[in-house]
Amino acid sequence: MKKLIIANWKMNPKSLEEARSLITRTEHRMNQVADKVQVVVAAPFIYLPPLSHYCHMVKLGAQNMSWLTEGAITGEISAQQLKLFNVSHVILGHSERRLYLGETDSVVNAKIMTALKYKLTPIVCLGGEEDAKQNNMPKIVSRQFGAVTTNLSQKQLEKIIFVYEPVWAISTMEKSVPASSEHAKVMVAYLRKLLAKKIGIARAANMPILYGGTVNRSNVSQFSKHPEISGALVGAASLDSENFWEIIKEFYRESIHRS
Repeated sequence: MKKLIIANWKMNPKSLEEARSLITRTEHRMNQVADKVQVVVAAPFIYLPPLSHYCHMVKLGAQNMSWLTEGAITGEISAQQLKLFNVSHVILGHSERRLYLGETDSVVNAKIMTALKYKLTPIVCLGGEEDAKQNNMPKIVSRQFGAVTTNLSQKQLEKIIFVYEPVWAISTMEKSVPASSEHAKVMVAYLRKLLAKKIGIARAANMPILYGGTVNRSNVSQFSKHPEISGALVGAASLDSENFWEIIKEFYRESIHRS
């Protein structure tokens, strides 16, 4: 199973020129790592159409989508519209959408269903809840996991990429505290056990589960050394092409080391 590195640009960068530069710098180097690492860039909606012309080895992702396929929903975008521009992945349930925009587990569940229907790969974030603390993360993750996977078949579950993303470890959050790699490893393993209860131990072992929460070139080696962690969801560091490339290379080096 390849390692998976996902860039979440959020509402960045400020211009299409910057966006094109960021993605092409990674695209042009992917042949060095493509046998062991897959990279997805989740760009703002406005950049997806032009960037689709520059992505060949890098895959394009969206940061959100509607649970509806069409209709009068101002400001939303549909799965079919994303597919027009070769988008293959979509981030769902990110902590910022949960905290700032009131997104609930039932909404995330509906969006997962729609994404799968239109053959988009859902990147489902767990761990975002107001006032969440480190010691209650298992309880929060269990509750969110149970809710967002309601009525999903085993086959559907196997098409999802889950991300453990503790809200208190995200650098853009007020009073954030970086999570230790040991904590990340334990929680990724815990999430895999939850999956195993639904799809079996062997299948769960082959599912990618990522860590997200202030991963950068300075600390990536602490996370990549744990085989339990299948990759990273990268925020701020993905807006610096060299920082992002070091994260990709570190997961690549660890994959080579263990192969």
